[in-house]
Amino acid sequence: LVSRAVTNVIVMSAYTAIPSIPIAVASEVETVSVIAPATCPSGYTFEVVINGVAKTVQVPAGGVNKGDEFQAIVVSSGGGGVFSLSDNAPTGRWRDGLCSCCKYGPCHPMFMLALCLPQVLMAQVMTRMKLSWLGDPADLEEWKKTYRNVWLVIVSYFVLKMIFAVPVEVDDNGMIVPQDDEDPRIIVGYVINFFYTVYTLYAMSKARKYIRDRYNIPEQRCYGCEDVVCSFCCGCCTIAQMANHTADYDIIRATCCTSTGLPDSIDVESYA
Repeated sequence: LVSRAVTNVIVMSAYTAIPSIPIAVASEVETVSVIAPATCPSGYTFEVVINGVAKTVQVPAGGVNKGDEFQAIVVSSGGGGVFSLSDNAPTGRWRDGLCSCCKYGPCHPMFMLALCLPQVLMAQVMTRMKLSWLGDPADLEEWKKTYRNVWLVIVSYFVLKMIFAVPVEVDDNGMIVPQDDEDPRIIVGYVINFFYTVYTLYAMSKARKYIRDRYNIPEQRCYGCEDVVCSFCCGCCTIAQMANHTADYDIIRATCCTSTGLPDSIDVESYA
């Protein structure tokens, strides 16, 4: 008489789903002791480094609260101590609302970029998602240049604005002399502003749609044009929402001056 143990494992979570897979013999599950960096639901995965080895661990059933010490299930393990960017973004919904850009405070790099240079934050998000500078899916050679290309657009815009800027003139009484609306430099300035705005709106809308499609996030308002409307009406809030969704800032530290807005130890190439 030969007996055989069959185990079905199902973990349901908005973050990670492991399908039911029959196995002939139950194998030993590796666990490690971890202190929760944030409040995490059951099935949530994140990266830890143990003895110089990067491991992806999973939160057990019931979830954990920030600061709790618990036995995490090791999902995968790699060498070298280099983090890979785990895809913990929820599906079917945004991680945060459109007006949650201040969630981490006014000094958070994500908030400061969204407020002052939203195009830079947009470039970082598109690099994480492996998109070109126009918001299209791209191969390795192209998406690696996205951050640089967007910076070229930004620098070109400000250089052209300085070249065609109309100097302010003051009369003998110290009053500012009204500018001539027919001055060609003013017209060129309007054209520069127009194309810069169109580019930002176009790339941001396409990147937002790509994120929605990837994570099966339905439109909630303005059906058929929500991405364009959000990007046009409040680009700062829109790009902050996209940044929050594609990186869990409760787990990963944000930075201002990297191509992804994340530490260099994050391996973006493994981000499927």
